[in-house]
Amino acid sequence: MELSASVVIPTYNSQETLRLCLHSLFRQNADPADYEIIVVDDGSTDETPRVLEEFSKKAPCSFRYLRQDNSGRSRARNAGILNARGKIIILLDSDMVVRSEFIAAHMARHTQPGLVVNGPVINCSKYADPNKGPARRRDFSQAFFATGNVSVARASLLEAGLFDEEFVKYGWEDLELGRRLRRLGLKRVTEPAAWSYHIQPPLTWEKIPYLIQKEKDRGESAALFFRKNPSRQVRMVILHSPVFFVWDRILNVFNWTEHPKTLKIMKFLDQAGCKILFHLLWAVIRYHAYMSGLQEALAKSP
Repeated sequence: MELSASVVIPTYNSQETLRLCLHSLFRQNADPADYEIIVVDDGSTDETPRVLEEFSKKAPCSFRYLRQDNSGRSRARNAGILNARGKIIILLDSDMVVRSEFIAAHMARHTQPGLVVNGPVINCSKYADPNKGPARRRDFSQAFFATGNVSVARASLLEAGLFDEEFVKYGWEDLELGRRLRRLGLKRVTEPAAWSYHIQPPLTWEKIPYLIQKEKDRGESAALFFRKNPSRQVRMVILHSPVFFVWDRILNVFNWTEHPKTLKIMKFLDQAGCKILFHLLWAVIRYHAYMSGLQEALAKSP
């Protein structure tokens, strides 16, 4: 039976935020007979399977979960879309929590065919009940298609060819699909009532090695994005320019960002409460990690 909407959520080792995400989705004021929720577990090694089994027993609407070997978010989202019964696909990340009118707002905004509906995102460092109080800080991303909180007709996604599964590492797969959706003539709109909280715990020195690798992966994905879309616009979006490469070398003089002592300095600054300097240095380290991943991947490109 076809439904009005399917909420598709990829997840990987995010059991705590996934709980919060599903809890908020189980409190929707839309008719439960109109929509379904599909979670695709991308080979998690934590307690995600147990969490999904637990929530499946108390879902107010049709609720399904799929599992695949760790293959990346593109393949996970595609699996959810291909198994969906909804005319509208609402894509949401598992570290988001939403208001009770979230699903209804997305569905109501599709008053005509050919729309990409983006919901505003509010970044927060810890969980807060999204149904209490007004929105304060929003992510005004101008991306045509930002998968953290977006909806589009399932037929349009199928026509565009779904997510490119060559994007296995972090980043850029949504912008790449967005370019194909734009070529089909879809129009981007924002639905203010469909906002969500993006839970991002505060940065600490312990997370830096993981985040450095994440930025290198994002750089590699950026190179793949450019290889598939070798335009001037994409080149500038991913910072593929001698200006940005030279700037990275200037900021990373003597290769200090990769020195073993740098993490010790970051630990000291974090524990001493020197937040401004801590975040300033992290911004440089993050930039270098991304540029390193980008340049290494570009050098390997055919």
